[in-house]
Amino acid sequence: MPKLSRRALVVGLLLSIIVALWGEYAANHLGYELAATQLPSVLLIPFLLFIALPNILITSVSSRFGLNRSELIVVFAMGLVASMVPDQALTKYLLVVITAPHYFANQENRWEAQFFDHLPNWLVLQNQGDAVRLFYEGVQPGQSIPWMAWLPPIFWWFSLIAVLMFIGACLVVILRKQWMEYERLRFPLGEVALHLLGTKEDPRKPGEAGMFQSPMFKIGCFFMSIVMIWNILSFWSVVPPIPIMGSDSTSLFIDPAFPPFVIRLNVFVLCLLFFVNTEILFSLWTFQVLYNIQAGVLNTLGISSISGTIVAGGLVGIQAIGGLIIFVLWGLWMARQHIIKVVHTALGHPSDLDDGDELFSYRTALFGLLFGLVYMIWWLHKGGLSFPVMALFLFLLFIFYLALARVVAETGLVSVDLPINSHQFSVGIIGSANINPGDLTALGMANGFARNWRTFTMIGTSHVAWFRTFVGTQKQVLFQWCAIAFALSLVTSVSYLIYAGYTFGAQNLRTDLGRGRGEAFYGLITTWINNATQISEMEALFLLSGVVIMMLVTAANYLFYWWPLHPIGMVVVMSAPVINSFFPIVLAWLIQWILLRIGGGALYRKAQPLFIGILVAYLLGQVVALVVDLVWFPDSPHVWEMY
Repeated sequence: MPKLSRRALVVGLLLSIIVALWGEYAANHLGYELAATQLPSVLLIPFLLFIALPNILITSVSSRFGLNRSELIVVFAMGLVASMVPDQALTKYLLVVITAPHYFANQENRWEAQFFDHLPNWLVLQNQGDAVRLFYEGVQPGQSIPWMAWLPPIFWWFSLIAVLMFIGACLVVILRKQWMEYERLRFPLGEVALHLLGTKEDPRKPGEAGMFQSPMFKIGCFFMSIVMIWNILSFWSVVPPIPIMGSDSTSLFIDPAFPPFVIRLNVFVLCLLFFVNTEILFSLWTFQVLYNIQAGVLNTLGISSISGTIVAGGLVGIQAIGGLIIFVLWGLWMARQHIIKVVHTALGHPSDLDDGDELFSYRTALFGLLFGLVYMIWWLHKGGLSFPVMALFLFLLFIFYLALARVVAETGLVSVDLPINSHQFSVGIIGSANINPGDLTALGMANGFARNWRTFTMIGTSHVAWFRTFVGTQKQVLFQWCAIAFALSLVTSVSYLIYAGYTFGAQNLRTDLGRGRGEAFYGLITTWINNATQISEMEALFLLSGVVIMMLVTAANYLFYWWPLHPIGMVVVMSAPVINSFFPIVLAWLIQWILLRIGGGALYRKAQPLFIGILVAYLLGQVVALVVDLVWFPDSPHVWEMY
């Protein structure tokens, strides 16, 4: 079996560094949050500019010097994993948790009196030598950055991050064959990534043109380039802008009692949604309509929770969470025979399973999962979390992680979130009055990883496993180099963010490392301590109703071929990015429906290069807009995407 080429590894590592630095710089100095999506611009833009497009030129001169398809996939996979670190992917949350308590504590919020006795000093930056204050306010000329003060919290947080990532990889190895071979999940984002390589879909067909040589690609690229140039000219009010910018949004109201439908044309989201099948798209927007109707009826009847709700979206939001939990548990139940075979193979028992195509062996996955969970349990317990509370927290944490990994693998939603985080939901179920301050403090600090839906949800790792089909090389070596790319991006991103904080003052950076997130994360602990927070009986009833509805929808989807609704639509119905993508979802479904009715699958496939061309022109247009903002509008950059 051929080995990974050295040049692919070198290019992949260089891309990882570029992604880390570019993501942090764009967010902190320019206000561009490029790392927020599952297939982020922080990866796509440098990949296109520095790898895919130059590679087309090099290959046109001599194919011997250009990267082949397998090498490009390896480079992209390493870059994808590296993109799971900068800014909103991870570091923005992590550094707030590490630095905020000793800077924002004061007599008014009484943090020191309420939970500092339970704050694990080894997980937060101590203010010795003004290390915390200087991070937020900046050092004076001649002062050095206190790097040594960061070593204890960084070491322990990095160890948890590494273990969480490895646990996710183990779960991906265990479930990969079930998802990709038995259930045949489509992985639409992976399809788009392959199209962006700029190479032929099948190198064995000499007559086949690459995606970038397609006439439809060129048409899409041409017209979208005109739109981007037009909107860049609108920065000077020369022409009115075409409404595709992040702030270009309106709301469609049916009635004041009903939640509005968000009308926003996000070109990036639309291009990616075109690769999602029509059943999924139909279910996504139909469930939004049904849930808006339900919320409106409840508002009209005056039905709500007396105590309020801890889940965004009210009663219908917690109903969707009940459905999500059953969705994941049902998926695991359907995979039970496969999981049993994996365990038998890992233990050396006779089995017809072959783990040669996995990222690593089933034995490594099984025992790695167990040892990873043991370390995580030890880490959380040392951080102040008791075992009973931890059991519920970890159950919800991995339920949510698996749900999002499965959702993105099947729907290709480039931006997806949940209306509640596992640590908050744990408090809501148990009740903050029934949890001691030490547990509440530990759960509050879980904001560093439990509220992050990009890095730890196995989305990136599952796509690396999906790419393995198209890479004729050693799978385990691919995983090892992706792990190195992640570590390199983590060290680069955190180091740069620490440097930027001390150099410019973290509170002066455009990303929110200051009062907003800092006070919100730790203020949540005092809210729990001072106010009894627990889901009400009405909320519990709607949680159970979500369980029942999901079971019925799932059963109908399996039993009746004519059933139009996929249960995955209910899982993400209250996700804020999905709600904000209502119009692109409907538009992508309508375009697909028309194409399939007119020309069937052949016409749909012919239209795919058109949307790839639109996507490429949109991304490259953002680069031009970025340069324009740097030169002419450095204090008021223009936002292209908003989720």
